[in-house]
Amino acid sequence: MVGPFLEAFMGDLYRSILYFYQDNSLILSSIILAYGLFMFAAWNNLLRIYRFLIVEMAKDAHTSEELNRKKSNKKIRKIIGVPWEKAVEASPFPFIARIGALVPKRKTVENLQLLFDEKELADNVLKALQGARIKRMIPSTRKMLQRETDQREEKQAAKDNKQKE
Repeated sequence: MVGPFLEAFMGDLYRSILYFYQDNSLILSSIILAYGLFMFAAWNNLLRIYRFLIVEMAKDAHTSEELNRKKSNKKIRKIIGVPWEKAVEASPFPFIARIGALVPKRKTVENLQLLFDEKELADNVLKALQGARIKRMIPSTRKMLQRETDQREEKQAAKDNKQKE
């Protein structure tokens, strides 16, 4: 009863789209579900890599003889560094995506460096060494989005400069 009432308000184009969807709903819904599962796996992969980096850096900071009891963010980043390659090798899924992203990226060191802030990682390492729960640590989505936007703007500015020359 509601179907014919709604169809009366739709134009020919929307009615044809509705009929197409009704005819092919299983295939279309399967594609959407597969995409959703793929993106969920990419989001989870990014979170696992983030936590892996925190654990690895915390282990290195804890066992390091160069770092004394007065561990600081700057010392951790300078002495230990971030094991980017180790994180790429440890993760089995080949794609990453920030939470809320619609397009995944390949899991490379460059993409991890774009998404993660070393200072934020070192801050979370200090928290982990003080007993904070690592399962509750997540990367800042706002900062990741800002870094992606800044990179896009830099690429566009470089492209515009090339065209001017």
